[in-house]
Amino acid sequence: MKKLIPFIILFIAITTISCGNKTTNKTILQNDSISSSTKVEGDSTLYGLACEGCTDSVLIFLSFDGGDPITYDIIKAVQKHKILGRMTTGDWIAVVLNPNDSTVADEVINLDQLKGNWVYKAMPEPRNGIKKELSSKNIDEDVDSIIQSQMKPNEQGFALKRNNVAEPIGKIYRNQDNSPVVYPEIKSYSEWRIYNGALILSQKKAVRKGNKITTVLENDTVEITFLRKDSLRLKFSDGTRGYYRKN
Repeated sequence: MKKLIPFIILFIAITTISCGNKTTNKTILQNDSISSSTKVEGDSTLYGLACEGCTDSVLIFLSFDGGDPITYDIIKAVQKHKILGRMTTGDWIAVVLNPNDSTVADEVINLDQLKGNWVYKAMPEPRNGIKKELSSKNIDEDVDSIIQSQMKPNEQGFALKRNNVAEPIGKIYRNQDNSPVVYPEIKSYSEWRIYNGALILSQKKAVRKGNKITTVLENDTVEITFLRKDSLRLKFSDGTRGYYRKN
């Protein structure tokens, strides 16, 4: 029974939110199952819930910081394709305000839609020197046929979870040195967060300092250029990549 109480509270809180609601539910603002975004220094992003009454021109927003729902103008954000994800009542969202007009939202991200397993089909490449190596072993079967039989796509990407937890998907742990093909490297992201509208993906790296080895976070700052229920497009420093949701 104790395990059901937080979910009952969450359900009641979400169903009572509307643009005319003048009461802030403190339980919903403190529930870790709703918001995992802890503000970091320099992040101006607002985190909260989408309320009833959202349209293509206005966003009704209830901040996790408390207070009454606030209405933001999103007309220009819609025109610039900066409404990332479709908003429904009770969705966990991130809002970046216009620096010159606090009534205008420049970008809105549906974090509930951003969460999940995102993958793409990665094709391998022949390992360097593999043709020469196979030929030197006097293999009767055609070398190109051997390589072609291994050219199969691998679903790889990452999972974005609550509490800023990320995990790699599709990581190949077998020794690729013994395979005729090599798949692209999968980064072992372990954390994620939104920072001023950008997606920050972090992975732990071991760094030697003198005689000691310490662990540091290596960050990739990524622009979200498209988000829908089953589609995600991200712009990395080396190019843009599309993902689909894997259930």
